Amino acid sequence: MATRTPQELTEALEVLEAERLVATVKLRSELLTACQQLLPAAIEQAKPQGAGKNKRPGNASLLRLIARVAMRDVRIDRPPKR
Repeated sequence: MATRTPQELTEALEVLEAERLVATVKLRSELLTACQQLLPAAIEQAKPQGAGKNKRPGNASLLRLIARVAMRDVRIDRPPKR
């Protein structure tokens, strides 16, 4: 393996960072698309079930999960947490 200069290493790291950003954007886009498809089912699950006094509370866990994904911080250019 040939040794690389610091400049070459810096350029290689910049390319890898750019690829990471592209992959992050693609993943977020796919997640939002999946959330959009699941939203009607999540709303239906969150509604109370049954009639009259026998109404059982709905399950809003899927709706909460979709809300967390939608409200997640989208600043992909921020420095990573350490």
